[in-house]
Amino acid sequence: MTTTSSPNLDPSDIRDRFLQLSAALICDAFDDLGEPVPALHESLRPVNDDQPTLAGWAYTIAGRSDDRTGPDRLKLEVVDQAPPDSVTVWAGSDAQGICLFGDLIASTLVSRGSRGAIVSGGVRDIDAIRQLSFPVFARYVSPVQSIGRWIVTKHAEPIYLPGALGTKVKVAPGDFVFGDRDGCVVIPRALIISVLEIAERTLATEAKAREDGAEGLSALEMLERYGHV
Repeated sequence: MTTTSSPNLDPSDIRDRFLQLSAALICDAFDDLGEPVPALHESLRPVNDDQPTLAGWAYTIAGRSDDRTGPDRLKLEVVDQAPPDSVTVWAGSDAQGICLFGDLIASTLVSRGSRGAIVSGGVRDIDAIRQLSFPVFARYVSPVQSIGRWIVTKHAEPIYLPGALGTKVKVAPGDFVFGDRDGCVVIPRALIISVLEIAERTLATEAKAREDGAEGLSALEMLERYGHV
């Protein structure tokens, strides 16, 4: 999967570096850049508290409610095409009370080297998903299947999900997505390296600030010294 315009950057190295960070640090990097913070709505939560951090390149999937009978073959074809190191991002749009995603889909994605899923809709089989150590974020959990109720209509195209700040967040194929217990954030492809490097610098600064705080540095002194608390 192509993730950056620079030929000198290894995508696996980029992902490994992001895994040392947090959603909070990544959001702060957007503030430092003067860019809107593309954090996703707080309703998108980890389905398992002990799941790994989610990090990878967006592979977008969208659908709509539909009462046609029989299996959703396009949905299965789309899942089978998920690239290695991708995170499937599902725009459930009008989905309510039904699951778009379960452990069989998760197992298929794991076998393809996918790194997780963000589902703006429902999921089920969360105990089985926990056994896969596969990170999934979703709006809700429901045991009701989507067959005869919802279908996939497109994939690998830009989609829009509700954002933490009240606006829609665009998710395009090749953007980097990150999720931990604080929430999920989408890093547009053009800003991946800038956000990564700024967040890494902040991580180092905050580590030193914590050391100074443990030695008695006050919050105001920390602000004067580091410009951030």
